[in-house]
Order: sequence, then C-alpha cells, then structure tokens
Amino acid sequence: MAERVANGRNGQGDAARLLLAAARERFAVAATDLLLPDAARLTEWQRLTAAALLGRLIACIEDALRTRLAAHFASEEGVAAALESAHVPIAAPILERAGALNDSELSAALVRRVEEHRFWTLHRPAGRDDLLFALARDADEEVAGEAMALVIARSRRFDRFEEPVLTEAELPAELHHRLVWLVAAALRHYLVQHHRLAGVDAAIETAAAEVLSRHDEGENLEAAASRLVRRLDSAGRLDGDLLAQTIESGLLPLFLAAIGARCGLDPAAAWEVLADPQGRGPALLVRAAGLERRDAARILLALNAKGPIFSGAEGDATETQLELFDTLDQPAAGEVLRMWRAHPAYRASVARVSTRARPSGAAA
Repeated sequence: MAERVANGRNGQGDAARLLLAAARERFAVAATDLLLPDAARLTEWQRLTAAALLGRLIACIEDALRTRLAAHFASEEGVAAALESAHVPIAAPILERAGALNDSELSAALVRRVEEHRFWTLHRPAGRDDLLFALARDADEEVAGEAMALVIARSRRFDRFEEPVLTEAELPAELHHRLVWLVAAALRHYLVQHHRLAGVDAAIETAAAEVLSRHDEGENLEAAASRLVRRLDSAGRLDGDLLAQTIESGLLPLFLAAIGARCGLDPAAAWEVLADPQGRGPALLVRAAGLERRDAARILLALNAKGPIFSGAEGDATETQLELFDTLDQPAAGEVLRMWRAHPAYRASVARVSTRARPSGAAA
C-alpha cells in the first residue's frame, strides 16, 4: 500500500495526480447529484443538510440583490412589488433549471460545512471545558485574543436551533464572486423575460458590485482559525497532542488549519486531502505532519468516529489508515502532498484532465 501511495520515488504511477483526481471527482459527483433524491454518494442526512445550506445561501445573496434592484425600479410598481416579495424565490429556480449550481468548489464548501457540523455534534464537550474556551483563557494574551475571535466566528455558524448555517461571509472570495454574478444573471433573466424590461444591465452590475464590496474574507471562521494556529505555531505549541485535541473537541476548521500548517498546506487543500474518498488522505496528512504514532492514532480514531467522512468507505478505517501511516515515511508522504502546495488553479487543471471521462449523455 505504501508503494502505491509513495510512488513518486519508484515510478509506479503518479500517486499525487491520481489522489487529486479522485478527490476532485468526488466533489464533481456531489455537485451533480447534490439536489437529486437518488444521490448515491452522500448519506441522506448529508444531502438534505447540504441542500438546505445551499438554498439559504442562494436566498441570502438573492435578497441582497433584490433589495437594491427594487429600490432602483421603484417607479415600475409591478417590478418593485415582485422583487420585494421575499417569500417567492426568483433566482434559485432559474439557476437549478440551468444546472448553474453544479460547481465542485461549491459542493466541497457545502460538504465541508456539513461535516464540520457533524464533528461538532459528535464531539461537543459534555460537562467539560471546550478547548477553544480554554485557549481563550490562556496566559498568552495573543493566543487568548485569537481564540476568543474564533469563538465569536464559530457562533455565527449555527442558528438558534443549533443547526448549521453557511452565510456568504463564510465563502472564499472567488466562490462568493461567482455566486453573486450567477444570482445577478438569474435576476436579469427574470426581469427581461417576465417583465420585458430593457437596459437592466447597469442596474444589475451596480447592485452586484455593492454586494461584493461588503464581503471580507478575512473575517470568516477559517481566517480566524488560521490566525490562532499561526500564533500557537510561533509559540512552539502546535504539537501532536494539541492537534488531537482539536479534532477530539469537534473543531474541524481548527484542525484543518493546524494540520495544514504542519504539512505546508492551506486549510482548503488539507480538507481536500482529508476527504479522499478512498480513505488514504488522513494517514498521509498525519504522517506528513511528522506526528508521533500515539497522536496520529488519536486523530484517526476521532476522524473515523461514527463512520468516516464519506459514506463510500465502510466500517472503521482506522486500522487500515494506521497501517499506511506505519509503512510510509514522512518525506514520502510529503512528496505525495506536494501537489496540494501548488497553485489552486494548477491543481484544478491537473484534476480535470486526470478525471475519468463519463459516457456521452451522462451527467458531467
């Protein structure tokens, strides 16, 4: 198994390319099947939760654009009234019919948010201090400050019923831009086709620009987690025990930032490796991070608690992953992960040309 993964040294194929393609193909399939009732690659709970998150996310962006457009077209009573009817979705049905939301990056963000919530629900502290609150009382004032910022950011990820929330503020800037312009295009379609309006483009572009201008990627939870990790790392405290505590406490975003820092990856790349549908990614990460076997085992056990991240792998994968951990050395694991240190656009292109083509007429 180790030879199949760490094959950059012995010429038995390109493991990094194949692992990257498998991960991206997984998200491409999820993007295609996310809203279909017969989705085979996500559990029913994952599918429904991700679909609900997507619906609320699109509605949030749509409401922001419609409010601005309603003010612009206030003199057109019928148009303004339709745009102000917030309970009637306009953009979402248009985007669904066009298949415009079949985006692997969007799907990855949704599944990641669903899994974050599952880990938190599974591992949330019962009668003991949360790791974050302990860090917020840390003697190091900078650690305490960054931990409190993360506590506040995390509070925005749940609604009053403790259900997961994904707001536009939590999206990466590039993905947020794409979604805003997609929703804007859907509203343009509606205004032109249903209300026969002409010359709407300037108003729509202005509304979209205003929505985009308020987005600050530096204020989201992932950014807060990365700042805390940098402070802990600079203090020499980013050890295996702390990494194990992050995932045992259900703090998936903090774990991704921490394991990514140890491996030289950004959190998004760490998530993509972790989510390898064949289950190799977690072992590669903990080995490339240079962790002791004891801490690696704790992390793998926590990751596989109540089932692995993706339902495609059956049973407890911990034993198999520990075997891979034992047979790999740190340089070999790091070599496989080198692809994830490359530019995201390059990774996406490698994955695209490496993904198996689907038969003509099949969902792309």
